[in-house]
Amino acid sequence: MSAEGAAEPAITPRRRKRLLRFTLLVLVPLLVAVAGFWAWYNLSRYVSTDDAYVQTDIAMVSARVSGNVLSVAARENQRVAAGQLLLEIQSDDAQIAVQRAQAQLENVRTEIEALKANYTLQSAEMKLADAQAGFARKEMERQRDLADRKLASQSELDKAEQNYQLMHGLALVMRQQMNETRVRLSGSVEAPVENHPRVRAAASELARARLELERTRLRAPRDGVVSHLPKVGDFLAAGSPALSIVSDGDPWIEANFKETDLGHMHPGQPVRIDIDTYPGHEWEGRVESIAQATGAQFDLLPPQNASGNWVKVVQRIPVRIEIMEQDGGPELRAGMSASVRVDLGRKRLGSRFAATR
Repeated sequence: MSAEGAAEPAITPRRRKRLLRFTLLVLVPLLVAVAGFWAWYNLSRYVSTDDAYVQTDIAMVSARVSGNVLSVAARENQRVAAGQLLLEIQSDDAQIAVQRAQAQLENVRTEIEALKANYTLQSAEMKLADAQAGFARKEMERQRDLADRKLASQSELDKAEQNYQLMHGLALVMRQQMNETRVRLSGSVEAPVENHPRVRAAASELARARLELERTRLRAPRDGVVSHLPKVGDFLAAGSPALSIVSDGDPWIEANFKETDLGHMHPGQPVRIDIDTYPGHEWEGRVESIAQATGAQFDLLPPQNASGNWVKVVQRIPVRIEIMEQDGGPELRAGMSASVRVDLGRKRLGSRFAATR
């Protein structure tokens, strides 16, 4: 232990110095380089933003007629099916209009039936008038033959001629009345009553009145969740929004990226989605489309930069991101805040590397 034990305390500090020197000169720079490359790689390949929100289709249901709300058949935030009754508007005037139109239709039908019956009667009378005119013509010809043979007086011949003219004129009048009735029957006596123009016009008025009555009942235009329902007694003006139907299916993300991040973004690229409401839960998605204009262009008064004190501001462009279906995942609601990260692939990394050469 005398020689070797005395040398060990002198060797241990020397090894420690070499290990420290190796760590500081090799390992630390290597770790810094790896960390820097990893950060550069990720910053080059991925773009992200927290200016993103869940969106769904929202249908604004407007009142078609004006009036007070008579009853509400749905509850706030209730799921409804397409065609389901939501509320009724007071419909006294609409019901009276339907009754009036229905009475008018029945009146027109009765008039057309009466015209058809009158035409049948006129046809029989015309046949009788034709027969009488034919008999009067034969009697006139017989009296004329007798007068030529001096067997009848001229007065009897004149009376026969007058009677024939009277019967013939009566037949012409009856034929003209039949023609008038045929015209009033739209030229077709045998056609069904429902095909007459006046009946069709009255039927269309009844259909319009029934449509106005049906418009007092607001129905769901699609499946979804009903929101902002009015109360019984509220007045709704025609054309004004009465309630909303929020779709509970196929949500998407609207992410507003900086214009400088869109150089290599295109539809189809994968996306990672985090919803603020559900921390720790991640959704997968893909870029569906990129808007053709910045969000500022849709403002009521778009910015005009033709001024002397112009300051350049990075614009944001909406990107629509499709959310992949996830069985048993949490429910997404419109307006939820989100953070998204788009994988641009190696294209942007390669361009960054080429730019540095």
